[in-house]
Amino acid sequence: MKCIVDFLNVGFGQATVIRIIDNDRCFCLVVDAGDVNPNANPRRCSLRNYIQEHAIEKIDVLLLTHFHRDHIGGVLPIIGKVPIGQIILHVPLPEHILMSGLNDHSTPMLASLSLYKQIINQAKELDIPLNLIEQPYTIHEQGVEFNLLMPSDSRLQQLKNELDRLDLEQLDQQQERLQWIDLILNETALAVLIRYNESSVVLLTSDVALDFWELYTSQIKDVHIVQAPHHGDARHMSGPWLRNLSPKYVIVSADDEGTYQLPHPEINNLIREHTEAEIYYTEGPDTTHRIIRMDVNDWEVKLIK
Repeated sequence: MKCIVDFLNVGFGQATVIRIIDNDRCFCLVVDAGDVNPNANPRRCSLRNYIQEHAIEKIDVLLLTHFHRDHIGGVLPIIGKVPIGQIILHVPLPEHILMSGLNDHSTPMLASLSLYKQIINQAKELDIPLNLIEQPYTIHEQGVEFNLLMPSDSRLQQLKNELDRLDLEQLDQQQERLQWIDLILNETALAVLIRYNESSVVLLTSDVALDFWELYTSQIKDVHIVQAPHHGDARHMSGPWLRNLSPKYVIVSADDEGTYQLPHPEINNLIREHTEAEIYYTEGPDTTHRIIRMDVNDWEVKLIK
């Protein structure tokens, strides 16, 4: 049995594909899907391209950590093109948004909301099961555990309340509410801890903030690979957090164009001060790879062009 974890260079965004291969059987779990069009740079690898190049016949689980566009935009080019066993999400949209004609891409937040609505409605039309989780959730597959870590109930409820109150008929008067939803989406994202043979293999941190980990500090230690939160945002990391995780490798999922002033340049020193980890960027000024790969059987990180 092989378990391969691939971090795709989707530019400014995140998309991670985990494949468990046992003889002729392949289980595929995808965490986030990158932005709408990451292929402007030939070094990048969209989820659609990855599926084609690796002859993926089915995505068993598609997990969306939150609905910012740079995490969900890559769903649209694949939905209906490749079978999807289930889509896991934890933030429902209220009926007045799902039934609306919202298709507004004038701001990043409205684009994200429009895309999320479209994905949910398309999944329903295609009879793709939507698994709305409300508490930490674990997927077991051939000895590999995928532990889905939930944000605090109170923050998640605040997000749901603001979505309920969003008046689509008066969007020009809703800018403050939209900005608040934009900010709290990161704080209410899911994280994923992958375990194999009783070892913590990979921690996918999405865009979560430091206080997210207060619920899980005692449970998560000594992780082989850690994804730097929020595209290498130094405000989302700390010395104690890094020392507790003690990673061997840190993966920074970001572009080399400084989108939103990320990744922060000081993260390299922060990581090196508190760990002995090697640092890899999905995209940097001098990188040529399209994928960062780890095979959990040999613990090696490889750069795939």
